[in-house]
Amino acid sequence: MNTPMNFTAPADPLYVLSDSVGSLALIDQLTARQAQLQALLAMTRGNAGAVFRRLDAEYQENYLWACGMIADEARELMDAILARRHEEKLMSAHQGG
Repeated sequence: MNTPMNFTAPADPLYVLSDSVGSLALIDQLTARQAQLQALLAMTRGNAGAVFRRLDAEYQENYLWACGMIADEARELMDAILARRHEEKLMSAHQGG
């Protein structure tokens, strides 16, 4: 069964993680989203943070909401990676035994 992704804004899952996606593709997506989050958060501190803090409160809120959604997606991707690896170990043990 395909895994619903819950990081999105709507209450119902908008995206579904296909069961046919391999661990390597999940790791690639997780790595990309972590890099994107790191770049976004770099704009909230130091000299760039001064510019961020001058943004309208609504823009700041939406910006940080986007960061939060990326973090939620990263958490779900990590959970999916761990689940896939667990399944792979079980299948490997079952085939070997």
